[in-house]
Amino acid sequence: MLKKIALTVFFLGLLLILLSTYVNKQMSLISNSAPTLNPIGVNPSGNKDQVKSLKDKSIFKDRDNLNILLIGSDTSSGRRLRGQRGFNTDVMVLLSVNPVTNKVLLTSVPRDLWVNNNKINALYIVYGWETLKNAFEKITGQMVDGYVMADFDAFVWLINSCGGVPVEVKNSFTDYEFPNSQDSGQIMVNFTSGSEMMSGERALTYARSRKGNNGEGSDLMRARRQHLILQGLVDAISQPESIFWPMDIPVFYEMITQHMETNLSIDDFYYLWDFYKDKDKYAIESFVVDGEYVYHPGMYPQSSYHAWVFVPIGDSYEKLHNDIYNKLQGTFTEEEPIENKEITISDEIKN
Repeated sequence: MLKKIALTVFFLGLLLILLSTYVNKQMSLISNSAPTLNPIGVNPSGNKDQVKSLKDKSIFKDRDNLNILLIGSDTSSGRRLRGQRGFNTDVMVLLSVNPVTNKVLLTSVPRDLWVNNNKINALYIVYGWETLKNAFEKITGQMVDGYVMADFDAFVWLINSCGGVPVEVKNSFTDYEFPNSQDSGQIMVNFTSGSEMMSGERALTYARSRKGNNGEGSDLMRARRQHLILQGLVDAISQPESIFWPMDIPVFYEMITQHMETNLSIDDFYYLWDFYKDKDKYAIESFVVDGEYVYHPGMYPQSSYHAWVFVPIGDSYEKLHNDIYNKLQGTFTEEEPIENKEITISDEIKN
């Protein structure tokens, strides 16, 4: 059953791209243009026993459920050329799958959440993947299997390579303070509710905007928009315009790993691809951690690093653990909303 959700998980993961991610030393030398695929059909080529052997080596084999962390950084080739050296992982979405209940959960946490004596969006660049992984396991109560990371450039490349992404815009809004392409000024951008086929640049703007009107001016609402893009990518990957379709797994894996970083192996890609045809059987839910679970205590006093941060209510993530578990089990019961649940996530870290 886990195989059936596999590809849905993977491609949702890839899209995390939405604000994306880490670029290693080699990536700075790689062109954003993708090679032309020589598709071989939906089923990977090769001896069936060989393919089975690859899938049997996957980290996902025999898992009761699956969790992939989708990470997006605030960097791009342009920003690096203008002198940016570090980056923040401002987008962090835990993609969780329960293959028994056919539930897929996209969980976003505030980028200014205080954990391990730092903001969570600084953990990767300061300490590395294992520290960020441990932090997410502490916060969500879920075992994290792997990650996918991409930066702004990789986001645009992937969306355009799919021929665009269909997005159901929930709310119309205008952002009069969106940074221009050089980060040297501001421009106005707007979106109208309804279905829109977005290019890579347009989707990136939709994913990054955080100062829009009509209730869209917060990191919390931005995270919800990012989830809409992730969901749209599931269908976009197999559009007639997509260069990835029909799928050739080895070629696809090579292309993806040229543009973004992941600790998933080609064995895992074979495993995840196996049952893409069954993706429509699974229900995807968007879950953004808000004022029901965390609060802002002021300039945090328990560290020399005084900053605008969020901490768990009651100094415990137990309620969040339980709610994530129940959402995946299909046993979650909605409680009455509490006052200030719709918190505005910090705007201290600039786009």
